[in-house]
Amino acid sequence: GLQSLESARHEVARLAQLIPAAFTVLALERGPVSRVDLGELVRSALERHGVRGVAVAAEVAWPEVEGDPELLGLAVAHLARNALAATRAAGADRPSPRVSCRAAGQGRVALVVRDWGPGLRTTNCRALVRLMISPGTGRPTVGLLTVERVVRLHGGDLGFETPADGGVEAVLTFPTA
Repeated sequence: GLQSLESARHEVARLAQLIPAAFTVLALERGPVSRVDLGELVRSALERHGVRGVAVAAEVAWPEVEGDPELLGLAVAHLARNALAATRAAGADRPSPRVSCRAAGQGRVALVVRDWGPGLRTTNCRALVRLMISPGTGRPTVGLLTVERVVRLHGGDLGFETPADGGVEAVLTFPTA
């Protein structure tokens, strides 16, 4: 009776928070496309979004990509913030998160955002990329949903890897220019 009603009320309140967040992510559309240097896009996105403490690989050859620089930058910023939070949660003695890239075959590039956090319970994208209420803030979490939407709008994929020496690599794979 009363317990079921309270449970239903709680669920409706949760959905009232999640639905607008879901529509915000669904409303993302690719804007004007231009050819950009991926390394420069990463550096400018981190600066524009105020993300500090993330290293950007200098020793790799950053390819050019075609895409909406604003949306791609937003995806980079979300992943970098997640990497910072995970690394900080693991302790002060960890290396800085790092953004790099590598060839992914057949005219594709993998943008890799590496953290030194505690790792993931799974690398299954369906289990990780979902809309939920953050236990820390009480607000909807849209970062990974946004990243997945952006990369799909650019003909790419999002995946996660767990390196042998710990942490997580979030990998965006999409076509080069």
